[in-house]
Amino acid sequence: MKLSQELIAILAVGVTLVGLQVTLFVSMRSEMGRMETRLRGEIGVVRGEMNVLREDIRHDIDALRIDIQDIREDVRQLRDKLLVPAAGA
Repeated sequence: MKLSQELIAILAVGVTLVGLQVTLFVSMRSEMGRMETRLRGEIGVVRGEMNVLREDIRHDIDALRIDIQDIREDVRQLRDKLLVPAAGA
């Protein structure tokens, strides 16, 4: 009879450990789901910020291109003014 009580005690401990493992697994799975949701949200925010930065950079590059074109035109006009007297002389 004593062996049977020891066996019951061992089984009870085993069942308790399995229950704890299942509880831990379910809890971790739930937490991982919440983390995944938060991470997806943060990735979406980062992508949005990257798009804004990309557009800002494109705008800046376009402005630089316009400035460069203006400078080229100014240089052409200055060159033409400087070369006109030499051509007339």
